[in-house]
Amino acid sequence: MVTTVLFLLLLNASACKGFGFKGCSQNFHETDVMWCFNQNIANLSEVVSMIPENTTTINLSKNKISVIPPGSFSQMLGLKCLDLSQNKLVSLKGGEFRGLGGLELLNLTCNNISHIHSNAFDGLTRVQTLLLIHNLLATISPDIFNSLPAIQEVDLSLNMLKVFSCGDSGGSSTLRRLDLFANNIQKLNVSCFPALEHIRLSNNSKLELQADVFASNPRLKSLLCQGVKGEVLVGLSAVTKKNLSWVAFSLFVEKSPLTICGLLKGMDRLKKVEVDLKGSRLPQTNSSLLDCATPPVVVIADANLGNVAQLSLGRGNTSKLNLINCGLKQISRTTFDGYRGLKMLQLNQNKLDIQRDTFEGLTHLTFLSFDKSKVADIDANWFVPLKKLTILSLTKNAITELKPKVFSALTQLEQLYLQFNLLKYITKKPFSKLRRLTKLNLSLNIIDFIEEDTFQDLTNLIYLNLSGNRIKRLTPSILSGLINLRTFILYNNRLHFKSYETPFINLTSLEYLQMTYQGPGGQGIGTIGPHFFQDQRRLISFEIGHSILLDFHPEAFIPLVNLKYLYIAGVVMKTTNMSAVLSPLKGLKKLTIYRADLDALPANLLPPDNTLKILKVQSNHLHTVEKAMLDTLPRLHFLDITDNPLTCTCDNAWFKTWAIHNTHTQVSYLYNLKCDNDRRSPYLWQFDDKACSFEQVSFTIFIACSVADMLFVCVCLAWHKQGPTLRFLLLILRAKLRGRRGAAGAKFQYDAFISYSCNDEAWVMRQLVPNLERPAAGAPRLRLCLHHRDFRPGAAVMENIEAAIYGSRHTICVVTRHFLRSEWCSLEFQMASLRLLCDGSDVLLLVFLEEIPEHCLSPYTRLRKIVHKKTYLLWPENPQEQDAFWVRLIDALKDSEEEEEGEGGGEQELARLIG
Repeated sequence: MVTTVLFLLLLNASACKGFGFKGCSQNFHETDVMWCFNQNIANLSEVVSMIPENTTTINLSKNKISVIPPGSFSQMLGLKCLDLSQNKLVSLKGGEFRGLGGLELLNLTCNNISHIHSNAFDGLTRVQTLLLIHNLLATISPDIFNSLPAIQEVDLSLNMLKVFSCGDSGGSSTLRRLDLFANNIQKLNVSCFPALEHIRLSNNSKLELQADVFASNPRLKSLLCQGVKGEVLVGLSAVTKKNLSWVAFSLFVEKSPLTICGLLKGMDRLKKVEVDLKGSRLPQTNSSLLDCATPPVVVIADANLGNVAQLSLGRGNTSKLNLINCGLKQISRTTFDGYRGLKMLQLNQNKLDIQRDTFEGLTHLTFLSFDKSKVADIDANWFVPLKKLTILSLTKNAITELKPKVFSALTQLEQLYLQFNLLKYITKKPFSKLRRLTKLNLSLNIIDFIEEDTFQDLTNLIYLNLSGNRIKRLTPSILSGLINLRTFILYNNRLHFKSYETPFINLTSLEYLQMTYQGPGGQGIGTIGPHFFQDQRRLISFEIGHSILLDFHPEAFIPLVNLKYLYIAGVVMKTTNMSAVLSPLKGLKKLTIYRADLDALPANLLPPDNTLKILKVQSNHLHTVEKAMLDTLPRLHFLDITDNPLTCTCDNAWFKTWAIHNTHTQVSYLYNLKCDNDRRSPYLWQFDDKACSFEQVSFTIFIACSVADMLFVCVCLAWHKQGPTLRFLLLILRAKLRGRRGAAGAKFQYDAFISYSCNDEAWVMRQLVPNLERPAAGAPRLRLCLHHRDFRPGAAVMENIEAAIYGSRHTICVVTRHFLRSEWCSLEFQMASLRLLCDGSDVLLLVFLEEIPEHCLSPYTRLRKIVHKKTYLLWPENPQEQDAFWVRLIDALKDSEEEEEGEGGGEQELARLIG
């Protein structure tokens, strides 16, 4: 016991310390945050019991929790955020959240909750946000709000509520936001929420609202009613309308007598309106949607406007206009004549044919978006009036080419989004004069060639995304001009480099470089040579991998003196000298080597004075974790070795103890680490390592085994050189010892045990037994042991055979072809031979009932050797010779008995047979 305690203290005093949690991982940067996401957790209690009491945030989403035992979180007095979404909860009966007086956010989204008891949230005095989205609630008691005195937001979207009504005693004076989207609500009463500011009632098609429904909600500013009959807005009281600043509704213009302006009448303080036109068409004679004053933000969606010469969208101070999926086709200068002060314009999800003068009057525009609008060609004339434009988005279109200097008029442009198009080449300097551009996204095109000096004018570019293309080559000439680039994303291309190349030598400000997934269709990244990162002294994060071919020169990382994060994945690194490659990275904080086919990590993985805090080596072939390796990482706080075939042997016994009992390095999902070789202990933490606790015992056993091996080798050599002599001396010695023990004479129950095949039983019973047990007058009478007659009932067959052989003076084997094929006969013969070898008793007598050729005996080595060295009896076919056979057999039995009484005959015969 004392030794065990000392051993554990020694582990605690080591350079490395560790700890882990069941089904959870502690956030490294924020140690009060626990991630227990998607871990198949069903038993909540055993997981929560291991979480530190000072935790403020727990994410338990996407598990299999069906019940929350009362008081499960009672020890976590400081918990502020609890996420139980995407589980299997069916009801809240009360007491589940006892003790969580400091909780501020409770997320119960996407469960199967159909009932909530009125006191289910008792004690949650500080909860401000309650999310119950996508459950099975058909009713909800307003009394639950009595337990939530600080509640500000409740989301009950996507449930089955038909009525939401205040009771006599329930309600909340603090609730500001209420979301009832996509229920079946027909009747609404929110009079018990006087502080309500925002309510969403969309997609409750049968909803009826009384004129004074919001009379008790003087602070109501936002009313969202898409998918609800427009008449519900018309009937609202004037006071309610006057207070609204954001309203959203649906209107089918072609079939409704109502108009947008009619619905907005009386809403004098409106700042934002969203209208879902549900596929409405404008009459050919009237292109007016709004003929009244419009708020600053107008969002119109799902219409079928077609070719609009001049779209009348009202008057006023509108600065942001979104026309989303409105069926717009041809737009021109007159389309937006009424919007000279427009600053933000979104024309997403249309089929636009843009005229060259379309934006001529929109000189104040700063944001323009044509996403998903099937734009194929870009005309540089579009942008000539847009002197103040800072953000341009052309995402998910059909653009195949960028013309020379196509964006040159946009001298103030800061962000340009061209992802998800059909660009194949970037040539002729399309980004000329964009000297203020800071962000450029060209991802998810089919680019396979970029001309030199393409980015020459982008001297202020900070972010460049070229991922998801087919780029094969990048050279310093292609990337010239990007002197301030900090983030460069290149994943999913076909890049290939030679060992002597320096592609990023001009990117002297680069901090983040991502170049994973280079293939298919390419040759792989190739070799990261000694000059690959030349002048990259500012690089902080580098990600590479998932490539057909990737190799690192031992000096590749020498220039990366400030590298903090390194991610290598999806490559074969068995032959890579990891120590040499990583030796320059003294300042590395996080190292991830994922699916790199590693069998082991070197003891000197990083230089001695390293500052590594996070090590992730998931999904490799690691069987053991070396203590020497972890001892060289004194600042390690987080270790992830999940999805490795760890062996539950003494080699990992120290690691199990280290991971469980120490408090400096967290072992990610420690209690989910499985054994690869031990079915009795499916998990590493269950492995019984008692026999591995003492290193001295292991060393002693090693020495003892080594000595035993050496002695065994010496004995084998001596036996090989002087085998016959040693056999003879051994047999003589054993015979003398047996002679002393058996001086009084051994006593046997039977004279002979008969070993025969059942196919030969007729000869045994008709010939052998009568002639030996009932001989003619004057001949000796012998006692025979037969299977069917003398074996003890109920005993094991093996026990009966052994007792018969050792209880009989002789063993007579009746040899035939049936005998040779019988497994039981073979076993009896081997046991009789074993007696011959063990105590020197020459007990075997062979009786052949038929001639058996030499080649038939070849598989039976011992039997063939005895036949060659001893005389055997052959049953004669001639009846006249059979009497002589019985005389010879009886004499053999008598002679053998006399030889047993001698002092050396058995030993000599045994030596002869063995030799």
